[in-house]
Amino acid sequence: MRVSEFWELNARQSELDFVDVNTDTDVELYVDPCWIHTINTPWFRQATATIEDFFNHILNLYENRQYKEAKQLFHYAQEPNEICFGLSTNAPEGTGASPEMLEKVFDNILEAQMIDQGLIERLEDIHVFVEDFGQDRLSDLVVNIIRMHLVEFTEEQCRKYGIDINQEERQLAHYWNTETHSWQECNRSPLVIHNKDILLVPKTIAVKNYKYNASQYCTHFVLTRRKDYHLANDTGLVRREPTKKGEVIPKVYKKDIREQEIKDPGKSEKQYVREITEQERGLIQQFRDGIADILLDEKRTNKLTDEELEEMLENL
Repeated sequence: MRVSEFWELNARQSELDFVDVNTDTDVELYVDPCWIHTINTPWFRQATATIEDFFNHILNLYENRQYKEAKQLFHYAQEPNEICFGLSTNAPEGTGASPEMLEKVFDNILEAQMIDQGLIERLEDIHVFVEDFGQDRLSDLVVNIIRMHLVEFTEEQCRKYGIDINQEERQLAHYWNTETHSWQECNRSPLVIHNKDILLVPKTIAVKNYKYNASQYCTHFVLTRRKDYHLANDTGLVRREPTKKGEVIPKVYKKDIREQEIKDPGKSEKQYVREITEQERGLIQQFRDGIADILLDEKRTNKLTDEELEEMLENL
């Protein structure tokens, strides 16, 4: 049952600020931290500050060799079933970003010196460079971090639409507290539907696919730079193609670079972009600086229209 149906709001998705989820199953959507950083209003600025505080605190602990303390912070990670997002096809459930997996991720970051190399400077960089850390895991981690912000958003939406909130405080798992730089229990009055705790998510941060990922970075930044390299050095990948005027134009195709530099050596895309970025550190900063423009570009954005979102929710 959809949230709007349960509360008889008589409103379509286009009239709502939140994703009108079916509380009985998951929809294949993810919370995109890049959209959180891009929207310049108080709720999004506060959520951004919380994400940055968590990540910077983890980095500080690792840089000071406080590994035990850092790893203990991962023990609060879990799949946030309250938002009904993810890959499950039945009742919302899953492993999410488990403590063991997150410990391994950050160990890999340190062992590969990704921080020293300038590859990892914010939370979403992990999704670009670290193997076995996809958008589902990043989304889960972000939701855990900003859980209190989602509680406040849910309460605001309930007031807006006249929805009664359960007044009995219940523990909703944990959230990241920026004042204490620690996880704390989230004891607030949640939205409850059929005895299930529900947190509403702003529809502006719900996406089907991230744009800030290894594939986008590789195609539009890394391979573009590699094209310039091959042309400047007249390598074996340069093709000389005649024009109708009889001129010969040197060209390099990205598909040929992929074949020779990624596929033939048996590299993953993430491994490849790590290696190139270590040589060309400015590339990832260009990607970071340009992601907001990509998201706001109507032709390149991953923002879902109300119609697309409604179709996804109706097909559950």
